[in-house]
Parts: sequence; C-alpha cells; structure tokens
Amino acid sequence: MEDCVFCKMFTGEVQTRKVYEERDVIGVLDVAPRFAQGQCVVAHRRHVPQFYDLDDEELAQLFVGVKAVARKIGEVFHTPIVSIFSRGISVPTHNHILVFPATGEGPIDRVLVAFLAAEIVRQTTPAQLDEIAEKIRTA
Repeated sequence: MEDCVFCKMFTGEVQTRKVYEERDVIGVLDVAPRFAQGQCVVAHRRHVPQFYDLDDEELAQLFVGVKAVARKIGEVFHTPIVSIFSRGISVPTHNHILVFPATGEGPIDRVLVAFLAAEIVRQTTPAQLDEIAEKIRTA
C-alpha cells in the first residue's frame, strides 16, 4: 500500500525513532502518545486489520517485539506495569500494538476509574456469565 505510514517506516521513507527492529517487526517511539510519555508502537510488516489476522508465526514475531519493547520501557521508566493496547481503528489497514508505561495515574487509568466511579460497569449474573462463556467457547 503506497500511502501506508507503517510500510514507509519499514523502508525508511518516514523518519522514526526506532527502539526495536527485526526482519518483519518494528518498534518505534510514538510521536503522538495518547496514554503516556514513552509510548511505543510495535507493528508487523504484513498488512492486517487485527493482530489475530496474522498467522501464528507472524503473531509470535510481533509479540516477541512487544515483549522486548515492554521490558525496555519498564527499565527506562522504572514502572512495574507496562500496558498494551490494540484496537485497529486509527490505522485499520495495518495493525499495531501500543506499548506504554502505566503509573496508575495516566489518562487510561483515569478513564477506568471514571467508568467504575460512574457505575458504568454493569453487574452480570452468574447465569449470564455462563451463557457468554459458552457462546465464546463454541464460536
């Protein structure tokens, strides 16, 4: 895809601050972090909308990269928690994993606390949980 920023990262057409690179996986410092300073983006070379669209070998390569970047972030930011996030909305043609230090006080933490405080999280009955689990199990 000609206009794919991730493909341009792999070829060097777009300048990045690489923090990790293997043959088919790249990790770069995010220039517009949404969750925390030090947020990185890890992507596989192949165009897929979701990480689960990669074959098993490609998925393993991607998450080896995610693990390596997460360890580096934890070491640099001295945080016991490094979070990952994948959604596939902002760049629907090229899945990527966001990897970022979590302090318990960042934007994502505040959102989660707000959801809990606002009681947006519904209580689910054991019967509903059983039904949902069965649907997922047999899908």
